[in-house]
Amino acid sequence: MASLSSSWIDSNDQQLWRGLRDGNESAFTAIFDRYHRTLYNYGSKLSTDSALIEDAVQEVFIDIWRMRATLLEDITSIKFYLYRSLRRRMHRMQGKYQIGENIDEITDEEGTPTTSTEETVRIEQESRELLTRRIQELLAHLPKRQVEALTLYYYDDFGINEIAQIMDVNEKSVRNFIHRALTSLRQNRNWLIGSLLIFWLLLIM
Repeated sequence: MASLSSSWIDSNDQQLWRGLRDGNESAFTAIFDRYHRTLYNYGSKLSTDSALIEDAVQEVFIDIWRMRATLLEDITSIKFYLYRSLRRRMHRMQGKYQIGENIDEITDEEGTPTTSTEETVRIEQESRELLTRRIQELLAHLPKRQVEALTLYYYDDFGINEIAQIMDVNEKSVRNFIHRALTSLRQNRNWLIGSLLIFWLLLIM
């Protein structure tokens, strides 16, 4: 694939999309580099199967390159287009994969002596990881669609109408997903303190 020029790195979505439709490989590479990680992170809200997510993301990008000449002429958000495509792709692929939980292995190894600064950094990191695990544990009790709607709204900055299109539901359902999720989270005062912590949670996921 052709090397990515700086002009494409600074291009907006409309410019990149036109370049893609014209068959410019650098424009396609810029789209991939800009949205691949974000798209994978969204996929992780829909499934815990990393192989399914990675394959689905790759197929979405393969499809937009293969079908570039027939893509819509103008779009306002490549991210919106990719999210919607990934959700549909993963839905079609679900039956081909064994869906399971990802379990992190925890090792207890004796480390080398550390300085006070290193120790402070390590403690802060472990505290953050502990809080993250507790929050994820709380989210695990919420329906997946509620978590997905929260993520799309607070983290990905999509509007209610866009989320409805991505999730293939009506706007009232999206509002209900978000309202019920926030209500459930706020009721658990042991783990979450107010909406600011909820917002912080969405930023780190």
